[in-house]
Amino acid sequence: MKKIWENKTVSFKSARKFDIIFWNKAGANAKFSAMWKMIEDFYKIKKKHGHKLRLQRSVQGIEQI
Repeated sequence: MKKIWENKTVSFKSARKFDIIFWNKAGANAKFSAMWKMIEDFYKIKKKHGHKLRLQRSVQGIEQI
């Protein structure tokens, strides 16, 4: 069963506190899914077609001196 969280706040400080508690309980998979959904929505809004969505990768070379 899916849980639905609800919060009514009277200040930005209490809203921020709720957000911190929510995302800490959500876990890594939920954070990644939400982030990926925002990326997909961004590309839809900007009408950027033909781009293969992927995470940016960094390449680094290490040599022994």
